[in-house]
Amino acid sequence: MSTDNSVSIIGCGISGIFAALQLKKSGIENIQLYDKSRGLGGRLATRRSNDGKFDHGIQYIKLDTVADLPEIKSLIRNNILKETKISNLFVGNDGMTSIAKFLAKNLNISKEFKLIHIDSDLNSMVMNFENGQRIHTNSIVLSSPVKQSIEILEKSNINIDSLKLADINQLEYFPAIIIMVQSEVSIDLENEFIQEYATGNFSSITDNFKKSISKKENFYTLVCSHDFSNENFENDYESINSRLKNELDLIFNRKYKILSNHKWRYSTPKNFYTLDSSINIGLDRFVGMCGDIFTNGKFDGAIRSGISVASKLLAK
Repeated sequence: MSTDNSVSIIGCGISGIFAALQLKKSGIENIQLYDKSRGLGGRLATRRSNDGKFDHGIQYIKLDTVADLPEIKSLIRNNILKETKISNLFVGNDGMTSIAKFLAKNLNISKEFKLIHIDSDLNSMVMNFENGQRIHTNSIVLSSPVKQSIEILEKSNINIDSLKLADINQLEYFPAIIIMVQSEVSIDLENEFIQEYATGNFSSITDNFKKSISKKENFYTLVCSHDFSNENFENDYESINSRLKNELDLIFNRKYKILSNHKWRYSTPKNFYTLDSSINIGLDRFVGMCGDIFTNGKFDGAIRSGISVASKLLAK
C-alpha cells in the first residue's frame, strides 16, 4: 500500500493498538484510531473508587508467544508490565489500563467516536459516527468485538465477502459481570493475589492491593462465572447483587460493601475463527478484522492478530 493512504482503526484494545504500531513501524503515517468509550484499552480496564483501585477486565496476562516483541520488552523495561511471583504471569504496574496507555502514547486517538456505518465513495470510504462526524478513509481495520463489527457491516454500503461474513457470524462470546468490593477484612487467596474457581457463581477473586494496583487494602475484584453472567446479564445491578449476597456474605464475613459493578457483553470468546489470525472482508477496499477471537482468546493472541491484519494491509 502507499504510505500516503489513510488508515482508520476502530477500537483501541490491544489488537487495534498493535495493528497501528505495526503500520507505523512500516512507514504508514496517516493512522487514526477511534474508540466509542472515553478511555482506551478495551478489557485492559482499571477503575478508581473510594481512594482505591480495581482492575475490572483482564486480571493478568501471559506473554507466551509475544515475549520477544520490542514493545513488550519496552513495557517491562519501563516498569509498566511486571512479572508476579507466579511464573510467566504479568500485570500492569499501575493497573491493566496502564499497558494500553503506554503503548498508545504516540498514536492518534479519537475517543467517544462510535462508528455506525460505512459508505462507499469514489476513491475512499466514508465512516459515519454517532456524533454526526463523517470522515473519509482509504482503509479500515475493525478491531472491536466481532459482534459489534458485524452490526456495523450490516448497516454499511460497501462490498464485502459474503462467505467470510457467514463464517464470522458463527463466532460467539461469553458475557461477564464484574463486582468490585471493599472489605473490612482481608481474605486469604490460593495464589499470590488471585483465586480461581471451577464451580459456583464466581470464576475468580482478585486482591487489588496484593496485586499492587490499589494503595488501599482489601479492594477485591470478583468475576462472575460464565453461567451466572449469562443468566443475569440483562438484570439490573441491584438484582444481581441481591442474588450474590449469600455468597458474598460468606466470603467476606458480611463485612464489605459493593462499590461498583461492570458488565462486559463480549468478554471471552466461546469459539474461534480457525482459518486465519485476521481477515480482510472488503472486496473493493481493505476492511480488515482482528482480535483475540481470531487466535486464542488471550492477550498474546490479540497482539498476533493485530500484527497479522497490519501485514495483510501492507501487502495490498
